[in-house]
Formats: sequence, C-alpha cells, structure tokens
Amino acid sequence: MINEYLRAFVIGSSFLVFFPYFYIVYGFKRENFNFDYKIYTFLAPPALGLMNVISLFVANKLNINKKFRFLLTSLIAPTLVLFTVIIFNIYNYTQKEWVSHIINLYLLYFIVFNAIVYYLDKYI
Repeated sequence: MINEYLRAFVIGSSFLVFFPYFYIVYGFKRENFNFDYKIYTFLAPPALGLMNVISLFVANKLNINKKFRFLLTSLIAPTLVLFTVIIFNIYNYTQKEWVSHIINLYLLYFIVFNAIVYYLDKYI
C-alpha cells in the first residue's frame, strides 16, 4: 500500500508533469510576478507529487475510478493554487490578465492531470 502512494508521488513530481508549469511560469513578465522563480522550482514538483498522493488517497477512500479521480484533481488543484496565489498576492494583474490566468490555469491542470498523469499512472 505504501508503494502505491510512493509511486503516485514520483509520478506527480516527475519531469513530464512539472515541466509544463515551469515553462509557462518562466515566460511570465517579471514585473507581474511577486515570487522568486528559484523557490517556485523547488516547491512545484513536491506540491504536484503531493497533490497526486492526496488524490489517490481520496480515490481509495471514496472508491472512485481513475478517470474521475484525475478529473476531480484537475478541478480542485488549480482552485487551491488560485486561492494561494490570491492570499499571498503572487501576481500584479489587471482584470483581463486575471481572467486569462485563471482560464489558462484550469486548462493546464486539466491537460496535465487528465492526459499526462493519467497515462503515466496507467502505463508505469
């Protein structure tokens, strides 16, 4: 059982999972970003791995299938990230930039968890 959670953490924190986030955040305008990119590069992989472990734990407790697990994760994880970003005032955005950021955030999490993490979990 512990191996199952360790496996989920390794998959969630793997290069294929975190690279899209790094690529996008690296492209942010520095004047809009109130956080050190270097710190982000250390925090993001374990956070993504932990999110995958939590989703596995919830899926096991609620007996939900893999596809629904990743669909829920792709909705809950960006919501938690968005709350964190707002609470810690990470970005200096206009209203239009916020809307774009939120849409792209949910889209990215949807693709990463429902495609990349799903297939890694299925075939590894």
